[in-house]
Amino acid sequence: MSIRNAAPVDPVWPDRREDRVSKQWPGSGENPDGAAPETGRDALKAAIAAAIEQDARRLTAVGEDIYAHPELAYHEFRTADVVARELRRLGLTVEEGLARTGVRARLRGRGHGPTVCVLAELDAIRTPGHPAADPITDAAHSCGHHAQVAHLVGVAGALTELVAGELAGDVLFFAVPAEEYSDIDRAGAADVEFPGGKQELIRLGCFDGVDLAMMAHALGTGELSDDGRPPSRAGDGSGPAGALGMTWRYTGFAIRRAIFRGRAAHASTAPGHGIDALGAARIALHAIDTQRESFADGVRVHPVLRAHHGTLNVVADQAAVDVVIRGRTQASIVDAGQRVDRALRAGAFAVGAGVELTTAPGYQPLSVDRTLGGIFRANAVRLAGAGGWSEAEFSAASTDAGDLSTLLPVLHATHGGCAGVNHSASFRIVDPVQAYVQPAVALAWTVVDLLGGNADAAHGAVAAYRPRYTRSGYVETLRTLARRRRYPQPSAEPVDAEPVDAEPGPAYELDNPLQEARA
Repeated sequence: MSIRNAAPVDPVWPDRREDRVSKQWPGSGENPDGAAPETGRDALKAAIAAAIEQDARRLTAVGEDIYAHPELAYHEFRTADVVARELRRLGLTVEEGLARTGVRARLRGRGHGPTVCVLAELDAIRTPGHPAADPITDAAHSCGHHAQVAHLVGVAGALTELVAGELAGDVLFFAVPAEEYSDIDRAGAADVEFPGGKQELIRLGCFDGVDLAMMAHALGTGELSDDGRPPSRAGDGSGPAGALGMTWRYTGFAIRRAIFRGRAAHASTAPGHGIDALGAARIALHAIDTQRESFADGVRVHPVLRAHHGTLNVVADQAAVDVVIRGRTQASIVDAGQRVDRALRAGAFAVGAGVELTTAPGYQPLSVDRTLGGIFRANAVRLAGAGGWSEAEFSAASTDAGDLSTLLPVLHATHGGCAGVNHSASFRIVDPVQAYVQPAVALAWTVVDLLGGNADAAHGAVAAYRPRYTRSGYVETLRTLARRRRYPQPSAEPVDAEPVDAEPGPAYELDNPLQEARA
């Protein structure tokens, strides 16, 4: 198995580690100023590519094993065990149970330079009808997170073998839970405060001391850029997504849950005695639809009317609607959220129902760090060729890597080797080299560029970055976004009453749902 389209490098690397790495590599003692001559850097990258290529069968087996055993957010226990086993096999000290299932290990460098975190996401997502879906939970790896674990294992193996103790900083290998946004109530994970795994790990301080983070995410053939076309080679619109690529910006989102409460009654003999909660939900959904033209550009609102388990001849006394509100900026998300809130309340008021409205924090918009992205792009083009690179400015998808990017620079690359649409029953990996092997090589090369020499590239990326939050400020912001308000059923009015304000009745603030989750 060979890495396709790789740029020419030395064709022969002796088996012994000390001969495979140029003696001019920083830390060898023969280059006192710490600068990495290009020949030394190239030789090291060649050795890394060879090591990962030689390990390709095992990396593919790791990815396929996880694909065959999908687990949902915060319940990725078997997957975490696989990661821990692979990292221990390399002789690394492993920490487990971080935010329930997170796993990490550290490769020590020389000195006290920056720490680069290589990420992999553990969870699958419910995908009914997927051929590899779990028969009980409907979980399937229809977003390619299983490939990320193969990347993590490949990068860890090559760097541990070839550069242990020689990089001018540490490398943290971190497999994290729950990127796919767990349910608002996080059933079975009451000890978790935040729905996103990286959110929870930030709260716990697990990213303290990390200076930069990177990962590569699967991009199915059906993923479209903002203009409705597949991401193009070199961003010029000339072709489909390549072996490796970058989407520079992703949406953030917020969550609403509305529980409409009406009054049950016989649907035929006494419908006037009832208050139809399903009717309130239908009106609310229509009110959301009528506002779509007023949403800011890039905003997408997708509500779901949850299943009703009532009886046909009884007026529904309860109905639930969940809403995801996506936008390119926090300001556009807030504006759309206010419009959605009014629509939900209006649906209840129109039929005389009450509504309990829960606001839950979603994910922050992601802007990929341009410095890190430029380094990765140079390595990807060298590895896969210019024709194997694809680029798009914007995706309507969201990720909790956006939350991490508010604290430190984040690289969120994409890779090919997949067919079908992400999150669909058609998604699958069709080219193991592109999906499992090439991304690991490109990420490992990027780590070398960041931490080689005196880690000038890493220091430069950190210096150019401007964090939006401190950790404590971030956690407090998420907590303020979480609230639950109750709008009770309005009182019946006398026939001869004076006109009243049509605004729904007063809201009663309830306990913070995130605080309840921690209790």
